Amino acid sequence: MSFRPRETALVVAIVSAIAVWWVWAAIDPAPLVEDEISYVLQSQIFASGHWTAPSPPAPDFFQQAHVLTIPAVASKYPPGHALLMSIGTWLGARALVPLLLTGLTGALLFLLVRRISNDWVALLTSIIWLGDPINLRFRAGYYSELTSEAMWFLSWWSLLEWRETRRTRWLLAVAASIGWGAITRPLTMLAFAVPVGMLVIRDVARLRLWKDFGLAVALGTVILGVIPLWSAQTTGSWRVTPLALYSHDYLPYDKPGFGVDSTPPARKLSPVNEVTYAGFFDEHVRHTPSNLPRIALDRLRVIAGDEWSGARLVLVPFVVLGLFALNAEAVFALACALALFVGYLSYGHWSRWTLYYFEAMPVLSLLAALGVWKALTYLRARGRLPNADGGSTSGRAPTLATAALLMILTGYELHTWRVIRQGVALWDTRFRALVGKLPMHEAVIFVHYAPGIVAHQTVITNSPHLSDEPIWIVNDLGPRNTELMRYTGPRIPLAFYEKGERLEIDRSLIGTKPK
Repeated sequence: MSFRPRETALVVAIVSAIAVWWVWAAIDPAPLVEDEISYVLQSQIFASGHWTAPSPPAPDFFQQAHVLTIPAVASKYPPGHALLMSIGTWLGARALVPLLLTGLTGALLFLLVRRISNDWVALLTSIIWLGDPINLRFRAGYYSELTSEAMWFLSWWSLLEWRETRRTRWLLAVAASIGWGAITRPLTMLAFAVPVGMLVIRDVARLRLWKDFGLAVALGTVILGVIPLWSAQTTGSWRVTPLALYSHDYLPYDKPGFGVDSTPPARKLSPVNEVTYAGFFDEHVRHTPSNLPRIALDRLRVIAGDEWSGARLVLVPFVVLGLFALNAEAVFALACALALFVGYLSYGHWSRWTLYYFEAMPVLSLLAALGVWKALTYLRARGRLPNADGGSTSGRAPTLATAALLMILTGYELHTWRVIRQGVALWDTRFRALVGKLPMHEAVIFVHYAPGIVAHQTVITNSPHLSDEPIWIVNDLGPRNTELMRYTGPRIPLAFYEKGERLEIDRSLIGTKPK
């Protein structure tokens, strides 16, 4: 039995997008983690037709993690992901592009695995991947890894087409995919480009396709040219990226390398950002060459624990078995995944933040599916299962039953992560509900965070059109709050206390506006 590849890929794409939207547990899901908030803000700025938004008055009050407020408001992150998301933002559907990227990735995963194996392994891989806990933890979100993973898959597909046909357009597609990935997640795409580049250069040299190679390099260079343009528009210098400026201002030690850069930050962190970034410092302190073996093992342990805990533990023997069923293309995919892991050994990060390995997770699903297929094939050869020759129903039954069991396992994971997502969103949802019930139309809300605020949770907001926003939500800076009041116009000062979740008029600021 064989599937209709295009139709099946479309079904996989639609099911994947709908399943992730369901896990998101909202029609118009809000960004919750500060990385997400930063990307969504930048997509709003791009959707307004600008590279940046004007710097707010008294910028310290608007300080957000991963967001520049001086010399302008912009995300610190490279622009590739936000540029794509701006399409959905402009249409009033900010989740649209992440869901489309999910559908694209799901379809390409099915088609790629089908191409290097068979229909059933492709279907099993898709089912296992959709229920991958690391996939679900981050896919229902606005993280840039959604774009970089899609670029991996587009590049893989284009590479296979180019090696099969040697048509220039497919080599250009490889370059375009890697180039867009590079303006989205530079370190991730550098790690990916190493194995891809080695293979391409070997083929180019053997076949003397230097003209095609030159065109591909030129196209990739043009796309990379977005970075200096973005930098010049944001920081005022094409040599200084927003990421470099943000690191200089707030986090000089947060960069690839070993040990801690002791250069003091140029600007003071807000209290909530101090908590958010405290763990970053500790990880860089521990990130030394002598600790690399322990760090690598710890990261692998966390990935394995997240991937195969609970009922998914049953997949582990099949993952091991899948290692003995790899063909050349699957080995190459595994090499790309390993290159990503090795690449991030250059950076000190929290081991629980498995998002950095997001693009490599489908390879683990492929290994599990190959292992399952190898086991079924072995049992058939031994006569312990009916033969599938001729496409008989009885012959397909064991594979269908296996797929059904995996779908049940995936359904359980989808439900689990929907509940988790609802729990994570609860605090933010309650805060937004409080703001929505305000009796006044215009206000400035000073947020008083309680000691021990959970890292990566903040409600401070910036906007592409701050002066037109009726509600400003800002950091409470104590006695300095009067500084902001001179810019707030008719907005009434309110205080939000995280402890007890109280929102009330800040009477100490009434009458402090300049006449």
